[in-house]
Amino acid sequence: MVTAAFIAGIAALAIIKPPACAALYGGTLYYAAFLPAGYLARWRLGRGFPLAYGVYFLSLTAAGLLVLASPQILQSYNEVREAQARYFSAASQCLLGRPLLVMQAVFLAPLVEEVVFRGLLFEEVRRRWGTASAYLISSLGFALLHNPGLGAVPIFIVALSLAFAYHRYGLPASIMLHATQNTLAMLIH
Repeated sequence: MVTAAFIAGIAALAIIKPPACAALYGGTLYYAAFLPAGYLARWRLGRGFPLAYGVYFLSLTAAGLLVLASPQILQSYNEVREAQARYFSAASQCLLGRPLLVMQAVFLAPLVEEVVFRGLLFEEVRRRWGTASAYLISSLGFALLHNPGLGAVPIFIVALSLAFAYHRYGLPASIMLHATQNTLAMLIH
């Protein structure tokens, strides 16, 4: 139920397309509202979790090669990247824009999205339909949330590695990987 509510709210924001400052403030509050969902998830950190970074960066490489190999996926990727760049530029001009963008990307999004997609959805699907289904459904939901077009394909590959990190090493591992990815993306923008 928490996962469905989270996805519905994000979808509503995508459909409404509020101005940058409203999206920034509303999105920050929306993500913050889902922080208590972390109490519903099981928190553990496996000892070998640094190995998850290797799998994660291999998935980033595979996703990048896929983007470069497919003109349609590359086009979708570039469209999303350009839209994000426009949003970051506009939202940075808002009162407290830059600090809120960083807080959202580096802290709130990794924490809330990993709790929702791995800690809750993955576990629910795993209990009902098994581990393979949990990998597929949680990763597909995550990918489609970030890009409902062809650009979801490389995100799906990366999401599979986040699911692996979660399944093998625990929720803190997938959160740390997600935060690392978002931090690097913020530094590149």
